[in-house]
Amino acid sequence: MLSINYQTENIIVDHLPIMVCWSTNYPQKSFSIKVYKGAELVSLSFTTSNLGHFSGRWVSGGHHFTNDIHYYRGKRNVVMRKKIYLDEDLLDAYISIVGLGFYKLYINGKEVTRGELNTDWTNYAKIIYYDTYNIKPFINQPKNEVIVELADGWFNPAPLKLFGKYNLRETLTIGEPQVIADIYMRFADREMIIGSDADWQYCEGAYTFNNIYLGERLDMKLFRGDNTTDLLMPDWKNVVLSNGPEGRLVSSFIPKINHTLSLGAEHIHVVDEETFIIDFGAIVTGFIDLSITASENQRVELLYSENVDENYELNTDSTLAGFVGKQVTEGVIIDGGIGAPARAEQKDAFECRSGKNHFINAFTCHSFRYVQLSGINIEQLNNVQALSVHTVLRENGGFYCSDPYINKLFEVAKRTKLNNIHSVFGDCARERFAYGGDIVALARSQVYQFDSAAIYKKTIFDFINDIRPCGGVTETAPFMGIKTNGVGGETGPLGWQLVLPYLIAIHYRHYGNVNLLAESLPFLEKQILSLEMRDFDDLVTCCLGDWGSRVHDMRNYKNGSPALHFTSACFYYYHLLIIAKICDDLGFKEKWLKYIGKANKIREKILSLYKNTDGSFADRSQTSFVFAIYFDLCDDIESSLNALIDLIKKEQNVITCGIFGQSFAYEIFHRYGHNELILEWLRVEAGFKKMLKNDASTLKEFFGDNLNGSNNHAMFSSYSSWLFQALGGITVAEETVGADVILISPSFTDTINFVDCWHQTIRGRIECRWRRYKKGIELVIKVPFNLKKCTLKLPKVYQLNKQLPAPIDCDTYHHFYDITDAGEIKVLL
Repeated sequence: MLSINYQTENIIVDHLPIMVCWSTNYPQKSFSIKVYKGAELVSLSFTTSNLGHFSGRWVSGGHHFTNDIHYYRGKRNVVMRKKIYLDEDLLDAYISIVGLGFYKLYINGKEVTRGELNTDWTNYAKIIYYDTYNIKPFINQPKNEVIVELADGWFNPAPLKLFGKYNLRETLTIGEPQVIADIYMRFADREMIIGSDADWQYCEGAYTFNNIYLGERLDMKLFRGDNTTDLLMPDWKNVVLSNGPEGRLVSSFIPKINHTLSLGAEHIHVVDEETFIIDFGAIVTGFIDLSITASENQRVELLYSENVDENYELNTDSTLAGFVGKQVTEGVIIDGGIGAPARAEQKDAFECRSGKNHFINAFTCHSFRYVQLSGINIEQLNNVQALSVHTVLRENGGFYCSDPYINKLFEVAKRTKLNNIHSVFGDCARERFAYGGDIVALARSQVYQFDSAAIYKKTIFDFINDIRPCGGVTETAPFMGIKTNGVGGETGPLGWQLVLPYLIAIHYRHYGNVNLLAESLPFLEKQILSLEMRDFDDLVTCCLGDWGSRVHDMRNYKNGSPALHFTSACFYYYHLLIIAKICDDLGFKEKWLKYIGKANKIREKILSLYKNTDGSFADRSQTSFVFAIYFDLCDDIESSLNALIDLIKKEQNVITCGIFGQSFAYEIFHRYGHNELILEWLRVEAGFKKMLKNDASTLKEFFGDNLNGSNNHAMFSSYSSWLFQALGGITVAEETVGADVILISPSFTDTINFVDCWHQTIRGRIECRWRRYKKGIELVIKVPFNLKKCTLKLPKVYQLNKQLPAPIDCDTYHHFYDITDAGEIKVLL
């Protein structure tokens, strides 16, 4: 079956490039597809990969560490080669390849790989994503040399004990860096596949150390120019055949990691003759790109930081990997284990050759605004840039309004999200793990800002691949050992396990992939069975609750969230509601009845256990009110809303909820028409404004002093969905399939004079723009023609004077207009 942009019937494409998917049993064939854009014919020709059926073998350099301490002493990375001789005309040439942990591919001295920090990270015991490249433009006659440069990545991590206890070598699928490849060549009368085998060769590379957290060390004297694989004295040996990880080989389908933004130095602070600090003006996650003039054997060291202290010394606490070296409480310093650095800082170093030296990161990335260079003086610096590096997601929406501060918030959310996406939705540089809870809190805002179809699909697979034998979902995927307040059997907390059903539901709502829905259902049913194995009273203790709340009891970080048991019970209720809805979407009536029945029983239990006599819930915190309203548990929504608003007003317009409560709050306050309150919250000095002081361009992990938090953490960026839905007025409805039902409902708040908003769905581009003039508010809406339903919701106070057909419905305060096939609308309110 052919699908384009996840559509299989009545396909209308209104933007390029398009995503084309279909099923095929052919191992290596060429295809053509014709797409008409009006009268213009757009032709695409492409070739499938080998569908994971490799002729080649896994090959490595065969080196293994004997104990943990040897890792930190370092060893040179591995470079592999294969020489190919051709004596006939080549028609086509492709390579399918994966290198673990990271790899770069060169042919005849030119880089082929189109991304950084390849390969896609996942559980390599279950699935391994390979890449396919057209290499015909790189092939010469008669001699060719294929070079693969390998690094440790996530496959050969340090034995560093994150938070003093989590050693990634004990939980991830690990091994010595290795590669598997198939080179496919087609000639006039024959085809040929050259697989990686014992005839390939390897030598030691120019990197003497590399680690995803701790940085990399490079010896410039070992290679020519800027190509680190153009080695001066390589000692080539035959590779060692390896069994490789057990994971199924699957073609990578997500966008690649690349650098998208370059920042120059805004300020240079000289410390002494051989030390200076560069300020790039904004935090990026990425690479340093540095050119210097040096003498032979001169050693340059780089130390990265998000902060400086009042004496302009680097404060690296916020980026210490797993807190290693940080004093977290009085007298308690996190130890990284045998051989580990005292402080797990982000560091690079390189040994110079005489003359010009160019250093750019290749196999690590850093979160930094500041970098301290030691070992050279400022006169030796020729050029320096900070490169933002992340998975390159196409922007799916834009927002701009009359308030520069609100515009800054939108850009800050975008930048912080992207800073932490590197084939997984990482949390921050200190950990870089895909926490289910963070993903749930940001799922709506993420899908409005970026085309997330592919990376959401991979994330769903990541969590499915790490499901525990009991059926439960892990706290992170890939699973790295953390299971704080989990349900048991290495599973995560209730709210973090919600990532699997919630992300599947969001994906279906926005992208309409019913096959993904059907394929995932058996795993969701097993997950419910695993939750049902625990007694309800015990189950509600298995969560971290509304993480990051301002009223969290810091003396008890595991159990200190407000209304903990109540919010946990709500998460369980949500699990059942979502699986019931998925069964309904798939037409499984009996299963729908089963799960909706279970959900209703949990609802009754929640009401009996946590509802107070005055109609409030649990501890009467802001979090408890938000959860009760969001899950429709209140007898009187209006009364509960007013009580919640009173609580927020008493806190001087500060919303004290954590990551879930804030995400839900943006939804409910827009749904019930209290958008001015959200604007007041976004503008309050004690909120995001405090986070963004001192020219900060990214969000912090926590409000307040952020003492143990990151300065580059996206978990509180869920407000960007409110900008789209409330001020921008564009909402993909709850009942939608593949964004086919849209609600346009802009909030004309008094302190905003204009808004320009757009969102690209798989059905087409939606725009909503409004501006205040003396004569009134001009509203312009553009919608595609292939929607199932599109409704415009406007307050009754505005008189349209027959500018639109009669409303199809109304409530106390609003009229509803059917604009499904309207195309473009312009009205004056």
